[in-house]
Amino acid sequence: MRSMHARALALALLALAPLPAQASPPPRDVVLPGWSEAKLDAANWIARWPHAERVLLDADEITARNVRLFEREASVTRLEALPDAMTLADIRTRVTRLSSVPTALRYFADGRLAGAADRERWQAALALEGLDGDATRVLGWALVTQRAPLRTFPTLERVFSAPGDTDIDRFQESALFPGTPVAVLHASADGRWRFVIAATYAAWIPEGALAHTDRATALGFAQRATRVVLEPIARLAHAPEAPAVSGLVLDMGVALPERRDWPLSEPVNGQGALASHVVEVPTRAINGALAPMTALLPRGEATHDGPLPASRANLLRQAFRFLGERYGWGHDYGSRDCSGFVSETYRSLGLVLPRNTRDQAVSPAFAKHTPIPADWTREQRRAAVNAMQPGDLIYLPGHVVMVVGFDEHGPWIIHDAHGGRARGSDGVDRPLPTNGVSVAPLLPLRFDADRDYLDAITHLQQILPPDTLE
Repeated sequence: MRSMHARALALALLALAPLPAQASPPPRDVVLPGWSEAKLDAANWIARWPHAERVLLDADEITARNVRLFEREASVTRLEALPDAMTLADIRTRVTRLSSVPTALRYFADGRLAGAADRERWQAALALEGLDGDATRVLGWALVTQRAPLRTFPTLERVFSAPGDTDIDRFQESALFPGTPVAVLHASADGRWRFVIAATYAAWIPEGALAHTDRATALGFAQRATRVVLEPIARLAHAPEAPAVSGLVLDMGVALPERRDWPLSEPVNGQGALASHVVEVPTRAINGALAPMTALLPRGEATHDGPLPASRANLLRQAFRFLGERYGWGHDYGSRDCSGFVSETYRSLGLVLPRNTRDQAVSPAFAKHTPIPADWTREQRRAAVNAMQPGDLIYLPGHVVMVVGFDEHGPWIIHDAHGGRARGSDGVDRPLPTNGVSVAPLLPLRFDADRDYLDAITHLQQILPPDTLE
């Protein structure tokens, strides 16, 4: 009993004792020199740039830019130019170009190593039997009805490069959004997936996310779409009478046809239309066919009649809407990755970019493309970056960042990054686990143990024409 009292007294005295001193984390302006709350405000950077509100491309020029992209860029597809039918051999080539069974080690979320049986199962799911020769198959057409994953293989199994490293699913390719037209080439062995070609990507998508229709209807829907979403994520109005459209998620840049002729006295799905935009939404009937519905897009959700005017100010405002969103490899987690972030920012201005950084970085279709030779000095690299303008893109191996402006610390960027490190003003390298969209000065950021971001730059792209700052 005495020992129990002694132990209780010791614990009480320990609780009253002062805690040992712990090292305080360095202030933010040491980890990121020049950092302040103002740097997180798009208005701060817009005010620094002369003529930021100037419209640099009109609607006809944007159309011409997009046409040029589809003419010159191999990674995108002009759907209107696809044939009515493809040979089986061509379909097989397109599928296997993406869906090559991985030879590298792959792990499931529980840490189990994928084995030979798993690889055989993934291969069998492709249903490649009979996809040979010159016999042809008529292409199907569909509209995407909901935000849906594009996958390397027709499965939702998540696989990773290392046990416990479960943030980047190596089967996740991208995503498609409501109203996107696709050509349908092939079905998985179980019939639950379709291999499709969209304008910027080809991959496997769940069959349940498609509303099948004819070619003219699919392509015509996109041509009629005028109401453009400006939010990173917007939602249609709640509609218990119409579950297919109730609260439907719409990502930035998604466009839907607007029913401007809708009588204000006529409700939509049990709700008046006075405070909303009436839009047409593709939905899927029980038999899989297209069954268009009307729905309400609340005016409280930021949208625009057509794309935003193509100014640097609008581009920065759109990019900064994503601040704090978590990084999502291949549009995982309902968000996006670095190339998806810049693509959707530009899409809200009506400009199409290739999906992946490797294609964006080298595309010849934009205003100005500058390859950065590996033997360029830091002075040459710095001069090239200092000549950039807000909204221009900087490419590193597997990554892209957007320039937002300059101050006494050099260029600042906004990007969607998975982790990272930075060298502080005290010369110490520290982890910078952003794992999302953030703003930072370019020069302190570390690409790897041997290079900072400046040393790692491979290409520069100007998407908008350069300003003449008279």
